[in-house]
Amino acid sequence: MLLCTAAAAQTMPSEPVSPEQGGPRNWEVSVVSSWLNLRELPSTKSRIVARYAPGTILDNLGCRQAEDRIWCDVQQLGGGPRGYVSAEYLNPAISPDGSAAFGPDDSALRAGQGMFDATGNIPCTQSIGQPMTQCEFGVARAGGGYATVVIKKPAGRTRAIFFRMGKPIGADTSQADGYPEFSASKENDLNLIRVGNERYEIPDAVVLGG
Repeated sequence: MLLCTAAAAQTMPSEPVSPEQGGPRNWEVSVVSSWLNLRELPSTKSRIVARYAPGTILDNLGCRQAEDRIWCDVQQLGGGPRGYVSAEYLNPAISPDGSAAFGPDDSALRAGQGMFDATGNIPCTQSIGQPMTQCEFGVARAGGGYATVVIKKPAGRTRAIFFRMGKPIGADTSQADGYPEFSASKENDLNLIRVGNERYEIPDAVVLGG
């Protein structure tokens, strides 16, 4: 895991690399007057599949050179079409904790091994209509708002909630539990998570540390 400050994040190598090679995990669209075109292939002649406004956060899926410029393979954080944008309009994205995260996200791997950075209790309930109680949790953080929160459920089972750039993006649902719907909202510094009938309240401090 490698983090850098907001000022340092503005300097990119001449040829950006993927997180697996030590590059930033996410890009932020910048230095564009209106909209940045997402193209199907790394070419100015390729079909436009989406347009991004300045400030849009993108996943870094690797970059390569074509047509005398560097193109980055990207997808918007949270989902959407995948394609290519010119690297000259990208900067490493700054997370809510003020850092830019470089290198692969190992939070899910460490959480699966029980290597938690912090443990405690959060408000939770397993059924609609039931009052909130307290559930034990452990969190493995990878910096830059990347974290995996593992919550202990009744009967010894667990539920993992995945965060990226400080945002809850999904849970470890499976066919065995019927793939319950995942949703999330925010109230001040509290992340309100629903996984089917389950509800969890996870403070930003659990994800970001501090």
